[in-house]
Amino acid sequence: LHDTLPISVDTGSTTGFKGGFFVDDRNQDNSRVSVKPILSFEYHPPGTRLIMGTIENQDRHGFLEPLENETLSLTRPVEYGLQWLQKDEGFHSDVFLDWQQVDQPGQDEIFDYGAVLTANLSPEAQIEMQLHGYHEGGRIFNIRVVNNYNPALGIRLKEDLGFWGESRLDLFLVTSSDFEGKFDIGPNWGRGIYARASVTPGGLLELYGLYWNAQDFFSEEGDPNYNSVGLNPSFTRSNRDYLEAGLKEDFTLDPGIQFEAQVKSGWADEFWGWAFHLTAEAPFDIEMPFQGRKTQVKEGPDAL
Repeated sequence: LHDTLPISVDTGSTTGFKGGFFVDDRNQDNSRVSVKPILSFEYHPPGTRLIMGTIENQDRHGFLEPLENETLSLTRPVEYGLQWLQKDEGFHSDVFLDWQQVDQPGQDEIFDYGAVLTANLSPEAQIEMQLHGYHEGGRIFNIRVVNNYNPALGIRLKEDLGFWGESRLDLFLVTSSDFEGKFDIGPNWGRGIYARASVTPGGLLELYGLYWNAQDFFSEEGDPNYNSVGLNPSFTRSNRDYLEAGLKEDFTLDPGIQFEAQVKSGWADEFWGWAFHLTAEAPFDIEMPFQGRKTQVKEGPDAL
């Protein structure tokens, strides 16, 4: 169970603060409840949002599953750092730095950063570049440093197929480098091919299929199904194949309330498994316009 209570305060026509709390209660059998602060300053001229503090991370910034695991939506729902969001006709961007842990004695610094840039080639085609990076270590109190980089470049296509509804095809070439990684085995460079196709028969459920083939690929925060290195670092498989098929439905119950249902089946090498999830998102805001103090200036002999 997640809940937020954001309070927005406008400090000008293009600036403002957002504050509040985020409450996370994952298991009713466990009485521990996590409470995290929400506080950010935002500069938002038309089409642009520059954020410092609590950043926006809906849908994991739009990252592919090999770059960021879907479970991060639940395990890391709040992120802090810097962000540039741009939304123009034909171009979208999400560039961010997420600081997870500061460097201090007995604790490594941890931060991840990335960018998702999308440009329209036509109403039916988009080209997209993604980059996700992960850093752990810090040389002030610690010696060991971890750096992992995952760039991706691809194209997204969509078309109306009548009864089959809107069809989509996503094709991406993904690479990885792990020069100073947690795992000393395996090559520094890796690559993968990501393909996802979907249709929505009758405009109802989305029926999709996903294919992944990789060679020596590793992403620190990516879905382990896509990695050549296992959760146990002693297990590696240079060439990886992963296939997934599933049904997904996103719909709005009331304005602003989103509901998502998904069931999927996956094949990783010779292993098979299935999963499902149900999520509901019901945000609410409290707006508090901020009126700055006005000073009246006098003219004439009595002016100060």
